[in-house]
Amino acid sequence: MTLTDIANVPQAAWLGVAAVLGLVFGSFVTALSYRLPRGQDFVNARSKCPACGTTLQARDLVPVLSWAFNRARCRVCAAPVSVRYPLTELLMAAIFVSAVMYEARLMELGLLLVAAVLMMTLTIIDLETKRLPLPLLAILAVVCGMLRWLGPGDLQNGLMVAAAVAALGLVTATATRAWFGAPIIGAGDSYALAIAGLALPWQAFGVFLGVAGILALALGLLWRVFRGEAMFPFAPALFAALWLTLLTQDLMLGFVTERLA
Repeated sequence: MTLTDIANVPQAAWLGVAAVLGLVFGSFVTALSYRLPRGQDFVNARSKCPACGTTLQARDLVPVLSWAFNRARCRVCAAPVSVRYPLTELLMAAIFVSAVMYEARLMELGLLLVAAVLMMTLTIIDLETKRLPLPLLAILAVVCGMLRWLGPGDLQNGLMVAAAVAALGLVTATATRAWFGAPIIGAGDSYALAIAGLALPWQAFGVFLGVAGILALALGLLWRVFRGEAMFPFAPALFAALWLTLLTQDLMLGFVTERLA
């Protein structure tokens, strides 16, 4: 198939491929987010039932369908299987489709999809452990830096903003820990904010902060109602806002440019 043939493939076909890939990578995200915080091998080890330890077969690993056909239980021991697995797979499918609808350039699309996998993995880990693994944050920073370089191109400005945001976040975390006994923002959250500053031009970064604030407020209220805890993981709101802003930043920049012209 030539490049011309690829360009002539109907968008509906690309969306279908994106949905299938999203389901597959959603399954990868569920495994990575479970194993990484527990120090388990996520490269070579076969998937096993956490309850009985049985090695899962291919028929147990079909995204969404295996969970549905097995009635949300392990096929061997009948232990319940969390709904987070199919939900993650379906959400990743939707995210992959949204990326294909937004980005037609192959290199940028590939980076967006890698960023989506990393952000989803970090989101789940933060929800379950309230921690953000630094190696994943570092890889996400590299990917977002490449997106900034290929997109707006002003990577130096992005690096300066990222450094300033990270420093401010770490100072705030240290000061609030000393004054109140607990930080209002963690070090990992500071790095996540810095990654957003690296990825987004300043106009889009301002919108990101607003969206992240609204989502964090909503998440905080839900967390208090359903979990009864005042402290909540901030990263899910940050990464959701970053993804939405990444997909709409061209519209934002065009809008701002028109108003300033």
